[in-house]
Amino acid sequence: VLGNCLMFFLLAVQTLQCYTCQEPTPVDKCVTVQNCTKNETMCKTTMYSLEDVYPFVGVSTATKMCSSVCVPSDVDGIGMTRPVSCCYSDLCNVDGAGSVRVSFVPVAMVAGSLCSLFWTRL
Repeated sequence: VLGNCLMFFLLAVQTLQCYTCQEPTPVDKCVTVQNCTKNETMCKTTMYSLEDVYPFVGVSTATKMCSSVCVPSDVDGIGMTRPVSCCYSDLCNVDGAGSVRVSFVPVAMVAGSLCSLFWTRL
């Protein structure tokens, strides 16, 4: 039982994974997965437009990467041509906007509590 709990905990604290493309790439073509370092705790996406003025009808491209620092753009940033989004869970930067998903940290805390409960009953 202790071995299973330890294995689950080790799997839960693995490093973050993000989609990455260092050069502006069409969003649907940026599919390379990178294992981030332990200091890179978020996925950063910067959107680019081929047009600099409204309406943005050109193909949008993006750079995506693991990051230790990420400052998201203001949601109401009308007129921005390079909005930045940040997210904090595995492969959360699949599309242009960083979507928030359940992180593995709360899951690991619950799993640790359950393992502890089962361990004390043995």
